[in-house]
Amino acid sequence: GLGPVFNAKSCAECHAVPSVGGSEPNVGVARETRIGRLFNFNGRFVFDPLDGSVSVHKGGGLLQQRAISLAGCTLAGEVVPPEATFVSLRNSPPLFGAGLMEAIPEHTILQNVSNGGKPNYVFNPDTGATELGRFGWKAQVATLHQFAGDAYLNEMGITNPSFPHENKPQGQPIPTGCDTVVADLEDDGSGVNAFATFMRFLAPAPRRPVTDQVRGGEGVFGQIGCASCHVPTMRTGNNQVAALKNQVVNLFSDLLLHDIGTGDGIEQGLAKGSEFRTAPLWGLSRRDRFMHDGGSNTIEKAILRHGGEAQNARDRFGGLSPADHDALLAFLDSL
Repeated sequence: GLGPVFNAKSCAECHAVPSVGGSEPNVGVARETRIGRLFNFNGRFVFDPLDGSVSVHKGGGLLQQRAISLAGCTLAGEVVPPEATFVSLRNSPPLFGAGLMEAIPEHTILQNVSNGGKPNYVFNPDTGATELGRFGWKAQVATLHQFAGDAYLNEMGITNPSFPHENKPQGQPIPTGCDTVVADLEDDGSGVNAFATFMRFLAPAPRRPVTDQVRGGEGVFGQIGCASCHVPTMRTGNNQVAALKNQVVNLFSDLLLHDIGTGDGIEQGLAKGSEFRTAPLWGLSRRDRFMHDGGSNTIEKAILRHGGEAQNARDRFGGLSPADHDALLAFLDSL
């Protein structure tokens, strides 16, 4: 019964179910737009998401590019305001295996900080506490319930107990006649709960055949340093749900923040504009767009965009023999 909820709310348009690969193939429709700027606040530059918390209110850091169409309602979709100096296109992330990622204990994730990764601690409105972020391109979301509530409000305009306040379109009041549910929340929490549960129990995509070449490529992956951030395996903890208890999670990510030279200027939680969470690589073979902006259409092009903390690994990739090069790509295409 949860799949119809997912589709009825238009989530499936971006988080494609048949391919479980995020926004593919229609990247142009499914990419979201994040905006912001650096603002001189009392003599120091701080990140301004344009939501009124620092300076002007221009609708917030996520652009709502579409608007409802009702009789008597003349609301238009938002456009990038002139104040925004950072404009970031973000590909919709795949959702498979998300429940396993949520079930990895915090102390397990923090063990990988020694490899240079940085945790992102973010405010969770469900608990009122600051918690370890693990979802989203900047690990800016702590739990799947928070992810669901945030998506309901910011992607579909549905207020809910976790996010009860309407977004102001372009920072302006909602015009008369455009909000037909003023007094009450548009979702009482049941839809958000169902959406979170649906995501929690989506299984990881199965591996493609593991050949001798693939096994050799996995060795190359470790030798050139990719596995220091794309950690192959973590485990879930003693979860109350049997399907999530003490499970091996082959996600190929440390779920931590790194600067790999592809920053977009957007700050979220403790994540700086230059940092992104290490993208999980499981399900890589099901995708045809890579990196946060979907701007790379092959795995090799995505690798070559790496710099910063990943510069040495990228340079080693460039120096591989043809056999090792092909083996590494075969391994990645098996995930």
